[in-house]
Amino acid sequence: MAAFWPCGCTAVEKEDIDIVLYARFFRQTLAERIFSSRTYSVAFLQGCILYLYMRPVVRASKDLDCGAAPWAFPFLLSNLFFLLLFMVGIIYYFSDVPFMQNKNMYQVIRTGRMRWAAGQIGAIFAQAFLLMAANVVFSMLLLTGSCEYTLGWGKLYHTLALTGGSESYRFLFFFSYETMQLFTPLELLGLTVLLGTLVIAFTGLFMFVVSLYISRSVAVTAAFLMVMMIYLVENIHPLLKRWMAMFAPVNWMRVTHIGIKLHDSFLQPSVPYMLAVLTAGILTCASFICLKIKKTEFQWYKEE
Repeated sequence: MAAFWPCGCTAVEKEDIDIVLYARFFRQTLAERIFSSRTYSVAFLQGCILYLYMRPVVRASKDLDCGAAPWAFPFLLSNLFFLLLFMVGIIYYFSDVPFMQNKNMYQVIRTGRMRWAAGQIGAIFAQAFLLMAANVVFSMLLLTGSCEYTLGWGKLYHTLALTGGSESYRFLFFFSYETMQLFTPLELLGLTVLLGTLVIAFTGLFMFVVSLYISRSVAVTAAFLMVMMIYLVENIHPLLKRWMAMFAPVNWMRVTHIGIKLHDSFLQPSVPYMLAVLTAGILTCASFICLKIKKTEFQWYKEE
């Protein structure tokens, strides 16, 4: 049912009503996206991958009789293959952008084009944060029973970083002693969630833009190519790594490479650079989305 403005409403009251309507639409959109088969599929995929990667940590903790601190996720996400699988799930999660199923047509009619676009952009941001938070929390839950509740890195991770323990227990990732010296656990975890949220949100909005202006299939292909740039950064000459990494946003999620040098060259650009570029990219994508939504003739899809 369309919203009607009372004749006596002041500008402030109309603005308040706008905020209430947006908040209601945002909650509805986010709930639809979270409680969907696509979310359950991604959660299952990422849960299985986390379990496979965390199992050696649990085994090493029990064998060495040394608790594992609940801060392993940043090291997981910095692993090339884990990040690839993680981002494949993200691409699948946003592969139905721009969310123009038949049922969404009535949302546009009720809320208006710009409020609908703002709601979709806000929902993508919220989903990005929830995806990161869910992975962090689940990686901690997998350590239940062998966890050392400490605000430090703990003895186990230092031991694994300084010895060959990771190879002995067939770890699929490694703990960087240099990173432990540069960051506290809370600093690194906070940076992981922040950069991860921004990169995922940028990926979702980028796919949204390409889907609106070209097609979904091109959006998925472009996003996959963007993810595959992490292989180019990984295998390029060491002196060119930082230069190439400046153009690979997905690679910035490998937070344990931040501040680390190889052959007198940093592996990652600076954090302020990452934040500035991601912010600019997100604002640019949001602007293009709003511009297109304002003028386009919608083509609605049957529900998948």
